[in-house]
Amino acid sequence: MNFKFSKPFLELKDYFLTQEKFELYLDPETELIKTIPQPEQLDLYYESEDYLSHDDTQKSFFAFCYNFAKSFNLKSKTSLIGRFIKNGKVLDIGAGVGDLVNALQKKGITATGFEPSPKARKIAGEKGIVLKPNLESFKENSFDLISMYHVLEHVTDVEKQKQEILALLKSHGILILALPNYKSYDARFYGKYWAGYDVPRHLFHFNKKAVKSLFDKEFEIVKMKPMWFDSFYVSILSSRYEKSFSPFIKGIIIGLLSNCVALFNKEPSSITYVLKKRF
Repeated sequence: MNFKFSKPFLELKDYFLTQEKFELYLDPETELIKTIPQPEQLDLYYESEDYLSHDDTQKSFFAFCYNFAKSFNLKSKTSLIGRFIKNGKVLDIGAGVGDLVNALQKKGITATGFEPSPKARKIAGEKGIVLKPNLESFKENSFDLISMYHVLEHVTDVEKQKQEILALLKSHGILILALPNYKSYDARFYGKYWAGYDVPRHLFHFNKKAVKSLFDKEFEIVKMKPMWFDSFYVSILSSRYEKSFSPFIKGIIIGLLSNCVALFNKEPSSITYVLKKRF
């Protein structure tokens, strides 16, 4: 697929870490958005103890809120995966510190994970969870289900990633994606401060049309599910970025409002997509 990121969409900063400036450009046909420029040494932008998906040892109040939401989401993820897989094999791409892999294994599901971050793999290893450092470790057509929870937005080449997924999935296998939705109310409310953009760690940005455009030829979307807790986490973080007087309270209010709006317009802060391979 040939993308043409020709339409300026938004100017913003890396509010999480460096304060560097970036721009978002839209492909008008697919509505996929790309972060420009994409740093050559992207790993450096993850080097922070506050990047919680790679480190679950932090004890701050914000980390407590994050881990509470993660615990709830973990149950939702394992339940969803369990509905589509019984005795097959699962691969979690971008496994972080391995919590989903661990939860699936405890449910009796054969699960393994890939995680490029050495720091996250080390923490997972200390908990007895072995994660692979690259996808080349896995054989083609060997998985019945692949999950990517808030991962696709981080990859440098979405088309290449799709081809890798296709190679690893068995015929009519399931792909589960969770992605921030830039059409949500909280995204529109916070604008350039919306934490769902998270540049430059998020290299691409999605809405429903972008996902359908990217995957429709090879996959059928069989389910879309809101991730209700994400609106609160993202809104609190966004309020911190814009230096609100009381970011926690404001974030809770905007997160709740975003969820209420999503009940009507079906545009939640984050969406879990369940896709089935067509062949």
